[in-house]
Amino acid sequence: MKAGIFTTKIEKVIDMGVQETRHFKLTFDPPVDFDFEAGQFVNIVADIDGKTVKRPYSIDSPPHWKGYIDLCWKRVEGGLMTNHLWKFHEGEKLTVQGPLGRFTLKRPLPKTIIFVSTGTGIAPFRSMIHSLFNENASCEIWNIFGNRYVEDILYQEEFEKLAKEHKNFRNVFTVSRPKPGTWNGETQYVQFMLKKYIPDPKDKHIYICGLTNMINEVQKTALEMGFTKEQIFFEKYD
Repeated sequence: MKAGIFTTKIEKVIDMGVQETRHFKLTFDPPVDFDFEAGQFVNIVADIDGKTVKRPYSIDSPPHWKGYIDLCWKRVEGGLMTNHLWKFHEGEKLTVQGPLGRFTLKRPLPKTIIFVSTGTGIAPFRSMIHSLFNENASCEIWNIFGNRYVEDILYQEEFEKLAKEHKNFRNVFTVSRPKPGTWNGETQYVQFMLKKYIPDPKDKHIYICGLTNMINEVQKTALEMGFTKEQIFFEKYD
């Protein structure tokens, strides 16, 4: 599908976590069939202080969920768009441009896919994971997801349910700053989880999404483990 400009309606707004993060469900009016590939993004287009502003947000729902897209964003202090979006409510209109981007699943699929993310970097991987299950992909799938606090693990119950339903899916949640008594799981950064749980690089792809420093650390670790650059794909959120 070629990128275009679309008017959407905010169907649902859900507050998530403690770090001012929100999930938005945006619907399209018929007969619009917004087709995209898992991992792509849209630009939110808004008029702010008399200027047209565009900001990219990964689509975090899969393509086979028709008629709408999910987006997830964290309010950033001083962030022009996120603070503007924080004023919007269910029923209001948003303009989007898309679909855009080439951060999509590489074919043919390998035997194992490892998704590594922090914070809202989970968004494109939620789309990809659901898409893989929809096509009955047989590959082993790892979701290595890092956050500061337990409350920040976006879509935790959803991912845990998927792990119960699919034997080839494994979550590794790691929380770097858990409050006392709230967490008995992993606490190290995601690059250490990669090294701990993935024994060798053979027939595997790694996808990384989040801030640049994290991406650089995961890449460095993966290369030290024997992965090649051709096995590593990433999208930066800063």
